[in-house]
Amino acid sequence: MNIFIIFSITFAYVFLGNGLSNANPLPYEAIFNFGDSISDTGNAATNHPTMPSNSPYGSTYFKHPSVRLSNGRLILDFIVEAYGLPMLQTYLNLTDGQDIKKGVNFAYAGSTALDQTILKQKSINVDAAAYSLRFSSGKLETFKACCGKGEPYGLSAQFPCGSFSATVCSDPSKHINWDGPHFTEAAYRLIAKGLVEGPIANPSMKSPHFKIV
Repeated sequence: MNIFIIFSITFAYVFLGNGLSNANPLPYEAIFNFGDSISDTGNAATNHPTMPSNSPYGSTYFKHPSVRLSNGRLILDFIVEAYGLPMLQTYLNLTDGQDIKKGVNFAYAGSTALDQTILKQKSINVDAAAYSLRFSSGKLETFKACCGKGEPYGLSAQFPCGSFSATVCSDPSKHINWDGPHFTEAAYRLIAKGLVEGPIANPSMKSPHFKIV
């Protein structure tokens, strides 16, 4: 069984290749994700139920707070959808005997990444970390946060996203920055496309079952 590892930004995915002779096999039969808030889909919220539990988090895709620090889906969500896999169960919400054959999400908001020199010593390529959204970001607003309040970038410690006085931009799909440290669903879609369809994954990933749209 092949194992495919990608390090990009501050998250890592372990892909288990499908070696079964199914009539219509999936490119990968499981994904195990490690990372921080960029790919945390509920682990931190298990220990801290108020993070994030209020609108406008999750408003674009899920239409309600989804324990994701964005307005919608994360990179991980787009990747599992592209490969025909279900959204991953979070490690801290697993129950005894629960099936994890399709993968698990270990990401936890606030986690730190290994120094790149340590990864290089283990022959793990980290070139993807050098890429930016410039290759396909188009006319997206680059710096100003969609959610928050303050100048010049729509941010302040006094009025974080989700607080009573914070404002939300009219069209998150035209922004890269969601709340300061986190991106919008639109930005995560671009990163996921760059990983799955190229050019920022090294080595390249297997062709997906579905296109990221």
